[in-house]
Amino acid sequence: MRARPTNLIYLLPAALLLAVLGACSAARSGAARSAIEREADVRKADYVFLEGARMQTGGNLDAYHDLLAHAYQLNPDDKYIGMEYGYMLMRLADGDSAMTERGYELMGEYADANPDDFYGNVLFASVAAHVGDTDRATGKWRQLHEMQPQRSDITMRYAEMLMADPDSASLRRAIELYDSVEIAEGASMQLSARKIQLYYNHGDTLAMMRELQHLIKEKPLAVENNVFAADIYSMLGRRDSALAYYDRAISLDPSNGLTYYSRANFYRNEGDTAAYDREVYNALLQEDLAVEPKLEMLTDYARRLYSDSTQRPRISELFRRLIDLHPHEADIHNTYRDYLLAVEDYAGAAEQASYSLDINPDDERQWVALTALRIRTGDFEAAYNDAMRGIHFFPANSQLYLLGAASLQQLERYDDGLALLARAEETADSADVETMSDILTTRGDIYYAMERTDSAFAFYDRALQFNPLNMTALNNAAYFLACENRDLDRALKLIEQVVAERPDEPTSLDTYAWVLFRRGDFDGARQVIDRTLELEDSPSAELYEHAGDIYFATGDVDQAVEFWREAQQLDPDNDDIRRKVRTRRLDKLPKRITDHDDEE
Repeated sequence: MRARPTNLIYLLPAALLLAVLGACSAARSGAARSAIEREADVRKADYVFLEGARMQTGGNLDAYHDLLAHAYQLNPDDKYIGMEYGYMLMRLADGDSAMTERGYELMGEYADANPDDFYGNVLFASVAAHVGDTDRATGKWRQLHEMQPQRSDITMRYAEMLMADPDSASLRRAIELYDSVEIAEGASMQLSARKIQLYYNHGDTLAMMRELQHLIKEKPLAVENNVFAADIYSMLGRRDSALAYYDRAISLDPSNGLTYYSRANFYRNEGDTAAYDREVYNALLQEDLAVEPKLEMLTDYARRLYSDSTQRPRISELFRRLIDLHPHEADIHNTYRDYLLAVEDYAGAAEQASYSLDINPDDERQWVALTALRIRTGDFEAAYNDAMRGIHFFPANSQLYLLGAASLQQLERYDDGLALLARAEETADSADVETMSDILTTRGDIYYAMERTDSAFAFYDRALQFNPLNMTALNNAAYFLACENRDLDRALKLIEQVVAERPDEPTSLDTYAWVLFRRGDFDGARQVIDRTLELEDSPSAELYEHAGDIYFATGDVDQAVEFWREAQQLDPDNDDIRRKVRTRRLDKLPKRITDHDDEE
């Protein structure tokens, strides 16, 4: 017989026995504390989660995110907190695939463990579809549809997921689902559109047309249904059927702008410009058509025809008609402004910008644009006034002070211009090197106009320290150095930088020609001034005078005098130009560059 085993505890020495018993007691005590602490964490997590929800309701999303993360750390076993935390991770992932996957996993764990939570599963099904997990999304929408088959929105989402499956069984099931919604709610263009999309995806043209006929039969007097049928027939290349349904829609409601809009697109796609023009005009006159599609149509129309100058009166007339119908829509004026800019009607563009600001004076960028347009048209008084009106609404806008100062320079109000530039510097961000450089350049321009040439060139230098690529500073410094006949080598380097960047910009080329002329490179100056005159649509008196001086230097006196006469017509009070025309000569010519070479 085997001996009965002796309990190990009886064989241990007393001291060791006490140590073992103490350790066991400590372990039991620790286990008890762990359970207590765990229960405390669960309660704390619930409290933190509820506090986070309160923060979310109050719009404090940063606090909500922090509290939700803390609640999940306290109780990661709470799958509902896990789902909310997972959804948060997905929204904050910003391209972090690991964070997205972790968030999606947490949401899925909750949805799978709680199939009876309808709204929780709706959220997960939507997320699954969004991340492209089609199989799982389809399964969830099917589950939700089976839970509440009377919910047409759920049925439609389930059918949408089936549409992505090329299997014919999925197609049939999707159609059955759409039919069930139609039985419950009646036929609609939206339902037919979904079915037609399904048939189109599977190349079933006959089924598409059957569905169209069914829709028209159910609601034959609905204008939108007839327009929809026309659009589909147009897409299928059935021109006669498309036009028949467009005509029918118009006969049902001759004032329906949508019909004219759709038929205009039909004619545009066909290339029938006369019909397209007629339909655009008709559509724009319909008061029931919203402003957005009208603007879309008119923008497309203007974009297609703006290069044809004979069409510009027609386009302007359409814009004016649209403004008459919708006088308080700033977007119409803004779109018209953009068109007028494209055709270089700067005065008209300024007028539309002004109208837009009358409607919405809170458009800060529009004030800057308007002031710049006024300067572009040469209306410096209006530019200054608009700058000051804009400053009333936006007193911290440094661009408005800068443009106002530029206007005052042209009005020869130099001290007032310098005062505005001081305000521009105060309001500008010192780290904005381009704006700071522009302010310093304008200071240089004003000081040069005040005949404080040393100060002017000092400010041009400072402007170029801020922004070495400030083309205006480079051009103006080069031009005025040439006018002063000083440091012409530097003037040439400065303007060559500009011309390299802007090889076809007339103002820069004029400066380049003038620098070459002052250096005595008459042949080079003549080549450049000829190119300038080719590019400049509206030459100024100054440009014609430069051309005359350069041609005189090359020995072509007759052509020089013709250029001076052109300058005199534009600036009849200029004594220098008048004297050149009368005497047929320049008082003094720079030395030819070959003369410089001979001296060396």
